[in-house]
Amino acid sequence: MSASFAAAVMARPVGEVRFSIQNGGDTDLRAFSLSRPTSEAWGMDRLAGQSVSPGGSTEIVIQPSLGGCLYDMKASFASGDDARLFAVDVCRLNGAEIILTD
Repeated sequence: MSASFAAAVMARPVGEVRFSIQNGGDTDLRAFSLSRPTSEAWGMDRLAGQSVSPGGSTEIVIQPSLGGCLYDMKASFASGDDARLFAVDVCRLNGAEIILTD
């Protein structure tokens, strides 16, 4: 389980943030959720029931200005493994790509 960043960090946006997640694993990426670091539960599945095949990617769009920029991230794979990142400043990810592996 790991994640890496594959793009330059850009200035803090004022509105929405767009970044890509790429499946660098060996099995389908089945779910991707965000939550605030203070939350006990993960947010909705940002893939909305879709899956991302190995080597594929998808764009994630969020509105961090509604409550700050720090989020925890959880990616769930068909293998049953999860990749988790904690206290990520998503405002710095605008235009970036995150590579997730199971």
